[in-house]
Amino acid sequence: MINKNMFILYLILSLITIAGIPDFTNGQNNVIIIVMDGAGWAHTFGGGNAYIPHLYNDMRPHGTLYTDFRIDFNAGGKTLTNPGHATIATGTWQSISNDGSQRPTLPTIFEYYRSYFAASQDRCYAIAGKNKLNILAHSDYAGYGQAFGASWLGNNLADQETFNNVVSIMSSIKPNLLIVNFADVDRAGDSGNLEAYTAAITTADNYIYQIWQHIQNGDFGYNIDNTTLFITNDHGRNIDVMTEHGDGCDGCTHIMLLALGRNVVTQEISSTTYQRDIAPTVGDLLGFPTPLAEGLSLFVYTDPLPVELASFTSRLLRNNVILEWETESEVNNYGFEVERYALSAERQAWNKIGFVNGNVNSNSPKSYAYEDKNVTAGKYSYRLKQIDSDGQFEYSKTIEVDLGAPKKFELSQNYPNPFNPMTNIEYAISSRQYVILKVYNLLGKELTTLVKGYKETGSYTVNFDASNLSSGVYIYKLQAGDFTQTRKMTLLK
Repeated sequence: MINKNMFILYLILSLITIAGIPDFTNGQNNVIIIVMDGAGWAHTFGGGNAYIPHLYNDMRPHGTLYTDFRIDFNAGGKTLTNPGHATIATGTWQSISNDGSQRPTLPTIFEYYRSYFAASQDRCYAIAGKNKLNILAHSDYAGYGQAFGASWLGNNLADQETFNNVVSIMSSIKPNLLIVNFADVDRAGDSGNLEAYTAAITTADNYIYQIWQHIQNGDFGYNIDNTTLFITNDHGRNIDVMTEHGDGCDGCTHIMLLALGRNVVTQEISSTTYQRDIAPTVGDLLGFPTPLAEGLSLFVYTDPLPVELASFTSRLLRNNVILEWETESEVNNYGFEVERYALSAERQAWNKIGFVNGNVNSNSPKSYAYEDKNVTAGKYSYRLKQIDSDGQFEYSKTIEVDLGAPKKFELSQNYPNPFNPMTNIEYAISSRQYVILKVYNLLGKELTTLVKGYKETGSYTVNFDASNLSSGVYIYKLQAGDFTQTRKMTLLK
C-alpha cells in the first residue's frame, strides 16, 4: 500500500486558449520557442504594429502577451546573446561567455526532457542563425550533458535560411521541443542602422507568422491542440544608443514574450515575469520536472480559483482540469482510478473518468498527472481510488474545483483568419440561452446556420467549413437572448 500519511495531491487548473490537450506524460505535445535575437521592446510590442504587423495584429489576439517580461539584471541576468539563450534554456541566470566558448552551467530543457522520457535525440532540436549558439545543444552539468543533448542545426545564417531549416525539420523530423534563433535583427541592430534594424524585425515577424500558420493549419502534425509557441528575445536594446545592449537599462532588460497555442489564455498579463520562467513553464507543458531551474512556471502567476482544501493548489487551464499527485513510496500499487462528482448535477454520484497506472513498488517519490478535458462550467469534486494489485483500495482526500462561468456574452474572432477552408469560431454565454450562430455574405444573404438551440452557460467552439464558398469576406453573427454580436472573417483560396 502507499504510505497514506505521505500521500500528497496537487490539483493544477489554469486558463488557456486550447481545448483537447493530450496527457502530459505521453510525450506527444510540443513546445516551440522562437527567439527574435536582439529586438527591443520599443520596436516590437512596445511600438504597436509599426514593425510587427503579424505578431501584433494576427497573433497577439490569440495569445497571452506578457507586457512586463524582464531580464533581472541586478539578480544576475545578462543582456547578451549566449547568456540570454542559456537562461531561456535552463531556467537560471547564466553568466557564460558570449563568444560560444562556454556551455550552460546547468541542465537545459532538452536534457531534462530526454532524461525524463528516455527520448531520442531527434525529439529535441536547436536551430539557429548564429553558430556560437551550438552551446544550446547541451550543458556541461554532470549527469546530464551531451548524452541527453539536442540535435543541432545552424550556422551564421540569414533568417531566410533559418526559416527554411525550421520548416524542413518540422516537416520531416517533427521534434517535440524546438528552440529557434532568428539572428538578422541582432546583426542589423549592432550595425547602428535603424532602417535596416526595423526592416529585419518586420522580416522576422513574417517568418514567425508563417510558422504560426503551419501550426494553425495543423501542418506536419503540429496544431493548436498539441503545440505551444513562445516568441521572445534574448536581450533588448539600449534606448539611447541602439548598438548597445549589455547593461541594466530599461531598453536592455524589458523584453518581449508572446505565448500562443496549447494552454495559453487569450488575455494580457502585465505582472512582472522573468526570462528564466520559460524553462519551468515548458516543463509544466510537457510534463517533466526542471529541478535545478530557479524560475517560476508562468502558470504560477495566474489567479487561483477557490478550493476547499488549503493544502491543495488550483489553477485554470481553460476548461480543462489537470490533476497532479505525488507519492513518497509505494508497495503493491496497481494504480489510481480518477473519480469526479458534479455538485451541480441533477443526479449526484461519483463517476470513474480515468485510470493511471501505478509504479507497483517504489521507495522514491513518483509524480502522476491526469487531465479532465473540456469540463463545462460548474462545481466538481475529485478523488483518487488507489488500488493494490490484490484488489484492495483506499480513497484519497477530496478536493473541490469551481470552474467559474463566463462573466459575459462574447463572440470571438475566428481563427485562423484569413483561413482556407476551415476555421474555428468561439463564443461564450454567461447564462442559459437560446443561441443562434449564422454566416452571411456581405450582401446580408444567409449562407448557413452553425448553431441553433439552447446552450448552457460556458464557452463553445464551432468549426466552419467554407469549402463550397469562394474567396471573400463573410459575416458571422451570434444571437443569445438579447445579446447580438457580429464579426468579419476572410476566406482566401
